Parts: sequence; C-alpha cells; structure tokens
Amino acid sequence: MCRLTGIESESENASAYRDLFAEPGVRWLFGLGVLGRTPSGMIVLLIVLVLQQATGGYTVAGQVGGALAAGLAFLTPFRARLVDRRGARPVLISSGISHALSLALLWPLAELGAPSPLLIVVGLVIGATMPPTGVVMRSAWSRLLPDERRRRAAFTAESLAVQSTLLVGPLLVSALTVTVGAGAGLLCCAVLTLVSSLALGLSARLTEVMRPGPQTAAVAHWAGALRTRAVWLSLPGGFALFAAITALEIAATGEAVEASAAWAAGWLIAGFAVGGLGGGLAWGWRAWPGRLPWQLAAMHAFFVVIVAVLALRLPLPAVAALLFVAGVMAPPAMTAQFSVLDAVVPRAVTTEAFGWLSSARQAGSAAAAAVAGAAIDALGPRGGWLVAMAAAVFATVASIGLLWTDDSAREGSIDERG
Repeated sequence: MCRLTGIESESENASAYRDLFAEPGVRWLFGLGVLGRTPSGMIVLLIVLVLQQATGGYTVAGQVGGALAAGLAFLTPFRARLVDRRGARPVLISSGISHALSLALLWPLAELGAPSPLLIVVGLVIGATMPPTGVVMRSAWSRLLPDERRRRAAFTAESLAVQSTLLVGPLLVSALTVTVGAGAGLLCCAVLTLVSSLALGLSARLTEVMRPGPQTAAVAHWAGALRTRAVWLSLPGGFALFAAITALEIAATGEAVEASAAWAAGWLIAGFAVGGLGGGLAWGWRAWPGRLPWQLAAMHAFFVVIVAVLALRLPLPAVAALLFVAGVMAPPAMTAQFSVLDAVVPRAVTTEAFGWLSSARQAGSAAAAAVAGAAIDALGPRGGWLVAMAAAVFATVASIGLLWTDDSAREGSIDERG
C-alpha cells in the first residue's frame, strides 16, 4: 500500500541511487530522458536570439516566447492524458516529429521577414507539441519501481535533470551561438528533440511499462485525473512554488543590476542551481522521517525565511550565499510534490496527474514573471523578493492542505497498484 509517510528503516538508508541504477534498463531510460530534456533549457534563449537578430528588437521575441509558454502550459495535461489512454509510443513519436518540424521552421520564417502573427502561431505550435518527456518518465518510474525508496530516488533524479538544464542549457547556447549561430543552434535542438523522442518512443522497455491499462472509470471519465482530490490540492502548491522560484531569479537579476554588476546575475542564478543539485542529491540519498506533506510544508516555510532575509537588501556576496541555501530546498520540494501525487493517484491516470502539476508550475512561472517585473519597477529589487516571499507563503499554506490527502483519496476508483 502506498503511504504518505517517510521510510525510517536503517537498512533502507543505504544509497538509493546505487540500487536505482542497478535496476535493468534504468540507466538507458534515464539517459534518454535527460537527453530529451536538454533542449528545454535552450529553446527560449535561442528563439530570443534568432528573433532579435531578425527583427532588431525584443518585442516579437517576447510574444513568441509567451505563445510557446501558453501552448505548453495548456496542452501538457491533455497530452499526458493521451499517454494514459493510448500509451507513450504514439504520443512521443508524433509530438517529437511535429515539435522538431515547427522548431526547424521558425528560423527561415524569421529570416524571410514573416509577419509577427505567423511567428507567434509557430511559437504556439512549438509549445503545444513539446514532447511530454518529463511526465512520461515520472510515470514510468512510478510503474517500474514498486519500492518506494527507489521510486523517490528516481523522482529526485528527474528533478535534478530539470535543475541541470539551468546550468547546461545556457552554456550550450553560448557554444552554439559562437560556433554555428543561433539559427543553426535552433536546428540542433530540433534534431536532438527528434532523436530523443524517437528513441524513447521506440524503446521496448518504456512501451511495456507504459502500456495502457483497462479502461477504468478514472480513465474513461472526461475529467480523468481531476476526479482525484489530491490533484486539485496539489495544483496551488505547484503554481506557487514555481512562482516563488521565478520571482526569486528575477529579483536576483534586479539586485545585480541595482549594484551595477549586471554580469553577476548569471552567477547568482547559477549558485541557486548548484545548491539545488546538492540538495536534490541529499534528499534522494536517504529516507527522511515524517509524512511527505509535513516535509513539503517545512521546505516551503524554510524558503519563506530565506527570501524574507533577502528582502533586507544585502550585499551581493551575502545574496549569493543565501541563494545557494535557498536552492538546496528547490529539487526536494519539486520531488515531494510529485511523490504525494504518486502515493494516492490511481496508476491509470498518473501521467495525466503529473501533467496537471507540470502545467500549474508553468502557469506559476509565467504569472510570477509578469508580477515580479512590475514589482521591481515600482519598489526596486525588494519588490521582487516580496513577490517571491508571498508565493512561498502561499505554497506553504497549500501544502498543509495535503495533510488530509491519503489513500482514502482513491476510494471509489480501482486501485491498480496491487
């Protein structure tokens, strides 16, 4: 039976990562998943560079980037639902091909002077067709790994893969821009997405694990995973957590500019990412006592405290140190949100449930970007920190609501976990 409690056995505190990657097929699937995620840390920056060079400004680039985010946030849950109902193979292959084609189309259209509405539509298609690699991989680990300790290590590794794109993606963009140009870099992203999606989609192991189950009431109903109360309870926390992280990154940039050290903005955000890598490794390495919702609330509350101190307007070295500490909590909180859902959502709709949470996170990032920017214009960098703190407070309160989410959330549905 799945529980929301921590695992406290001393023998189970051994290296969960070692046991995870000893599982047959795990290394190959995880490697393909990381490969498939890499373009996500590059595409937006490359699009901005390509469109700025083609149009001479940033207005169209911002509009296309916004359309991409909107298409991604809106359609992710529905593509995840298709995975639950039709399997991973057709969704990964079709989305990989269409996403690669739309990416490859943007550069020549921009160079030929295509009108802005057409470029915006292409951006919308790029976001709408982005392969749901993240939610597919998390759902695959949920089905492939019956042991809770290894499953948590896998979820943590997924969060670390996302975190690593914050470091690797911009570096790859810089290398591609210098060597082949931003447009050719966009084509490289298209090829990388196509290859990784086809490899995952054609993987016999993934196809076997993600084979659709019987058409239970949870699957057949039009609301799908939204029939599970835990999904509704998780969405505000997912929205608020990523809103807090986005506002924090924007506030850090504002802090660097205010200190006449704009060059330091990238280093501040990189420090946050490095802290996240360390925190994620520690979280997945061993078991931690207590129920997951309490752990999640504690991590969010810790985030509140750190951002409140940052709002005091400290020197940049102190800001860098506190951002590193704040980053330590990010991947564990991301992992815990998925783990709560994994514990209570019927397996037949797990992928869709993860898709809704991912969509809420995208929406939180988009909303925070707009609000934090306006707050910094009005109040200086402190405004950005205050937005991040308010979002973290909301995430803390929302995670407390998950304390009333347990196995009873599956009442009335078929528990297919066995």
